[in-house]
Amino acid sequence: MAASTAQILFLRLGDNAQISIYDDLYKSLHNQIASLCSTTEAKTLPAAQSLLSTQPFKAVLAVDGGIAIRRNNTLQRQLASYAKNGGTVIFCCLFSSFVRPPDMDKLWQNFEQSWKSGDYHRTTFYLSQKIKTVLGGQRAAGLEREYSAKALHLKDVPVASKVYVPLEQSRIESRVFAPEAVDNSQTSAAYHKYGDGWLGYIGDVNNEEGSQALLLAMLGRSFLSCAHYQRGLVEAYLAHQTMH
Repeated sequence: MAASTAQILFLRLGDNAQISIYDDLYKSLHNQIASLCSTTEAKTLPAAQSLLSTQPFKAVLAVDGGIAIRRNNTLQRQLASYAKNGGTVIFCCLFSSFVRPPDMDKLWQNFEQSWKSGDYHRTTFYLSQKIKTVLGGQRAAGLEREYSAKALHLKDVPVASKVYVPLEQSRIESRVFAPEAVDNSQTSAAYHKYGDGWLGYIGDVNNEEGSQALLLAMLGRSFLSCAHYQRGLVEAYLAHQTMH
């Protein structure tokens, strides 16, 4: 889709391996988003900076770990300004698989957040009741009440911004490690009001269906304002998710 008409920007600043893995694992999700809203992508720092400076995107998806490396520090601050002034920035897909924890912590600082990289393991997560108010009833209705995921967690996220959380009964799910209790103060996903915009994070590393539904829910406001938004298509998707 031509950048001049795009409403959603995919940031794909990772190396060739990340680009290849994304094309293999996330093609279907990428195409689904493109069917709901016009999109474009940036694979270099100059392209990303130029597009952010010239196009009024409704949302930016950082889909691999490239955004977090130190040489992209200026772009991180540009993204933070974009979000604070009404945009939506979501770190998702391969981001949690390839980001280094120290780089992640620095990135959150550029977004004026005290969030920190947390534990990395599989467990069962449960939808936070508080997030339903933030997302809105229709979008929250399409989310799974609980699902198992292997994720890079976040620490120090405000309770109201946590989307999925482990509960007391949650245990590490592994064929190697003992089923120990997990730190239920951490979260696998966050959706946070930041200035006039939104900041999202999805830590799942395996593209679980529950995480796909969450990304589309986080993009709900962007879909509604897209130039070629197809109400019937989105409502059909939400209805399908509610049935599962």
